[in-house]
Amino acid sequence: MNPCVSKRKLSAGLLLITVLLTSCGSKQKAYNIVSLSGSREIMNEKYDKNANKEMAQFVGHYKVKFDEQMKVQVAISDQNMTIGRPESLLTNFTSDQMKRYADDYTHGNCDVAIMNVDGHRAALPKGIVTLENMYEIYSFDNKLVILKLKGSDLTKIFESYIRIGGAGISSNVRLVGIGKELKSALVDGRPVYPDKEYSIVTLDYLAEGNDGMEDFRKAISVQKTGVALRDMMIQYVKNQTKEGKNLHSTLDGRIIISNPA
Repeated sequence: MNPCVSKRKLSAGLLLITVLLTSCGSKQKAYNIVSLSGSREIMNEKYDKNANKEMAQFVGHYKVKFDEQMKVQVAISDQNMTIGRPESLLTNFTSDQMKRYADDYTHGNCDVAIMNVDGHRAALPKGIVTLENMYEIYSFDNKLVILKLKGSDLTKIFESYIRIGGAGISSNVRLVGIGKELKSALVDGRPVYPDKEYSIVTLDYLAEGNDGMEDFRKAISVQKTGVALRDMMIQYVKNQTKEGKNLHSTLDGRIIISNPA
């Protein structure tokens, strides 16, 4: 069932009840809603037993076209890129492209890119990369946002990174932790200054404070780009193909976490 349709039906129903209650007039007895009830219907394979043939044919026609488009090659990768902590080929790859995009968007005024590990839902395969691969990796509709954060709060974000064991961050950052404690943090080779404002590109999901990024809620400002991470990444890999370049990523020690002695 389409949730939007359900909401419209519910809104229409509540509106009708409101009209009926308010149209009774001052001389009529007032009525109040005393209870609401509903039920949940689980959509499972039992509905496939008596499928509507016409609808199946209609959907099947478009599914063939959709499958054809999803199998289109968009790039070639030199490596099999997977996710992991404290850093990984795929989280590094994504974070670096977020930083590149934000630098273009802000005319070079982006300081850091931050990306969560679980924002990736599949590995990027070595060899041919299809549009389907990109949709599998970036399966969410998260949008890129650029926010301003004081250095003191950015340091708290970095401390959260060490506590969770690392995640995606741009290559101009160097974090060192021992156990769950942040020991040093550098942005472009310099320490984080508490009173300085830093520009950070991240996902709207993280900007809301999810995945342990509560300090993003202290943002001085938030600029919505309206661009989905997936769309940006697809456009990037297509551009690389046009330029005759393969996809590549590196592990460069941007996050190092050692066990306490």
